[in-house]
Amino acid sequence: MPRNYTTIEKEIAETGFFSEYLPPCFKLDPKVFMRAPSESCDLIEPYYFTMSRYNNNDARRNIFIPEIGAYTVVRNYIRQEEIVKDIIEFTENNDASFSPILGKNDSIMRHEQSYGGTMTQLMELTQMEEISTNYIENIVKKIIKATGAKKVLKLDISNCFSSFYMHMIPAILLGVEGAECNYNKFLKDSNDQTIDNIYRKYRKLDEVLRRQNLNRTNGLLSGPLISKMIAEGILTRIDKELSSEGIRFSRYVDDYEIYIFDDDNKTIISIFTRVLKMYGFSLNYEKTEVFDFPYYVAENLEKIFKGLMKENLDNSDLMELFNTYLILEKNGTKGALRYLLKTLEQNPIEPTSTSLYKAYLLTIIENNERSLTKACSLLIKNKESLTLDEKDVVIIKQMLNRHISYEHDLEVLWLLHLLIETGNIQIDELLVKQIVESKNELAKIILIRKGLLGQEKVNQVSNNAFSWILIYELYVSGYINEGVLISKLNLNKNLLMYQYLKQNNVHFCD
Repeated sequence: MPRNYTTIEKEIAETGFFSEYLPPCFKLDPKVFMRAPSESCDLIEPYYFTMSRYNNNDARRNIFIPEIGAYTVVRNYIRQEEIVKDIIEFTENNDASFSPILGKNDSIMRHEQSYGGTMTQLMELTQMEEISTNYIENIVKKIIKATGAKKVLKLDISNCFSSFYMHMIPAILLGVEGAECNYNKFLKDSNDQTIDNIYRKYRKLDEVLRRQNLNRTNGLLSGPLISKMIAEGILTRIDKELSSEGIRFSRYVDDYEIYIFDDDNKTIISIFTRVLKMYGFSLNYEKTEVFDFPYYVAENLEKIFKGLMKENLDNSDLMELFNTYLILEKNGTKGALRYLLKTLEQNPIEPTSTSLYKAYLLTIIENNERSLTKACSLLIKNKESLTLDEKDVVIIKQMLNRHISYEHDLEVLWLLHLLIETGNIQIDELLVKQIVESKNELAKIILIRKGLLGQEKVNQVSNNAFSWILIYELYVSGYINEGVLISKLNLNKNLLMYQYLKQNNVHFCD
């Protein structure tokens, strides 16, 4: 059956604006696409929030939310020029990649960042029905690809998204030599009829994409699904270069596992470094690792879960269930615990002791950053049966207080969302005051939308707001006037869009 690229592009545009890591209250209203600015839209700084890199240290990474006018310009160009179709068709037959754009039945794959660590890491997908089958299928494919290998060399691109050289976008389909040839022609005579139409199309894509990031030539915004699609495109081109050098490997996003059939690691690294350099990337030597046989020792997480499940779980059963996945996580199966929580979300249980269940979830929130969002989601989904008592609320507020002081944006958002959804936070209480005084603009949007700010705090937020998304929320909610909006964002070409969005009462948070 032929793919419906119109539907696929629409889903990428509408559901791929906000990162999948954010609480579900952040959504994009399709009405934003009804009044786009011109392609030469205003250059407005994207907003970013921080989250853990999930690599067992204190490293953080930035996830971006592009200004809405620039985002609609990109979306319109991609739709008009059928970019999604081009890139999906270019990337889909790449058997080295384990991070495809589409899954089964043309579903959009929403890859959570590879957690790094051991070779048994869980490559998670947000489509619950595909988690276990894809995980086992991928491990099987890797074992077969590694047939006869002496070892596996793990290599990683250094700062893949932030170091992405945007002028390389035409090289996705043309390769670096083809793109350079057309670039030289373009410099001599932009009207040269021998310039490839693909080059012209993707040169323009480079131009409109850069509008999202103040026209910077380096840096692909991590967060939007469009960026992940572009990254998969350039990485597929790099895969083709590596394959032409006779290298056998697997890739998940920007993490490579290269199969070594002799002991010449240095030659492989030299080739890898040379190919990356051609496309503007460099090797992260700190993450280079060598794994000896056996390379892939994987647990069937679904089979384990089914084996431990009973109709009624007593305390001993519940302890065994959590302990099994906690031990798997501790022993190197990164993401095992998150898999358990995802499975419990889709397959609710009725334990004998809800207090014990809550104790596990709250302790996971404190100790396992990669599982914090799912533990919060479980508590919200089961808030009637897992009612938070006064002691639980105190623990959550203490955790929230710490994350505010650490400037851990995503953790603050989820813990705040948990307190709001369970009715355990009051207008202008101390935690609200601390958020207002922080730099977490998305948390302030949640407070505004949930009516948790008195007028004094609203005024404080209005005076200090710096991100386009919070400033717009203050405008659409009637807390600042149009003159202040224009002044704070230096609006010109995007003003009509903002006026239209306000007239139609468009918000970015429920």
